[in-house]
Amino acid sequence: MTTPSAIQAAVVSGLAARYPDLTVAAHGGQFTERELPMLLAQAPALLVAITGIGDLKPFGETGWLGAVRWAVYVLGADVPADPPDPAQPRATLASDTAFDLLLWLPDQRWSLAGAARLPDPESFAADNLYTGHVNVLRVALWGVTWTQSFLF
Repeated sequence: MTTPSAIQAAVVSGLAARYPDLTVAAHGGQFTERELPMLLAQAPALLVAITGIGDLKPFGETGWLGAVRWAVYVLGADVPADPPDPAQPRATLASDTAFDLLLWLPDQRWSLAGAARLPDPESFAADNLYTGHVNVLRVALWGVTWTQSFLF
């Protein structure tokens, strides 16, 4: 039986293979700006979260088909340099990675037989989660979201 945690692990594995220079890790879900300083140690990073499961329908005698809502948080951070580099690429890294994800994700089944369908192309979105507080922390933050159905 496929579980949400097994699917999340497959997504993390697929993203880690595509982005070997970034930390890729499972994340528990959405977070607030207050939690961001704790996540900075992982940057530059992709944090993969399941943000919801819905539209469950019976499938066969013992299975279920459900739509999983995903978020990948793209964190780009300044890297310490001596001397300091005022032109750190954190914003470029975050936005370009988010855009690359939008182009790459539509073909993904994550090497899972339980990926019943390719992701819903109308569900893809990338949002710049920039705020003044995020800027003070010297991090760029984008969120990429989509929905994909899986068999459970």
